[in-house]
Amino acid sequence: MTLKIENLSESKLKEFVSYLENLPLQTYSKGVVLDEKDILSFRYYPGNQYVIAIDELKTKKRNEKSIVGHICIMQPKVKYGYHQEHIVEIHINVLQEHQGKGIGKKLLAFFLKEIKKTNKDRKTTISKIKTKMMANNTKVIKLFENFEFKKEALLKKEWKIISEDQKDKKKEAYEDTVLMGLLLK
Repeated sequence: MTLKIENLSESKLKEFVSYLENLPLQTYSKGVVLDEKDILSFRYYPGNQYVIAIDELKTKKRNEKSIVGHICIMQPKVKYGYHQEHIVEIHINVLQEHQGKGIGKKLLAFFLKEIKKTNKDRKTTISKIKTKMMANNTKVIKLFENFEFKKEALLKKEWKIISEDQKDKKKEAYEDTVLMGLLLK
């Protein structure tokens, strides 16, 4: 695979929206019940920024989707006024069949380089990046730790998961989540 990392452009928007529509089905384990809000949480929001990972070999083949991963950069929240405008929140997703190939690492490296470069041109400097993930997602936690993110909190029973077995019997489970942050210099 030849990988290209870039900011989402208008020319890739249609493919990106299609990629996002299929992402919830790949993100959760088989049997997990998804509701409308789960699906909507993966949709494209024009106010966010996106960095995408493109498989250039697939790009050359016609009718093949080439986006294999992305970072969503959620802009500072204004609901607290200026108090949190120095923080961005990010989330990384990589298609299941492409996980473990260094795509998340390349996406994160590209994003961090870009944020440091663009910080010079911002009215308000971004001085913190935060992210949140399932506590059992040790590979992703390690990825962020390799980029000097620190664990800031463990939220107990933060994520409820309802799954169905083959007999349509529902089971509820709760997962802990980890908040991580990186302070920029």
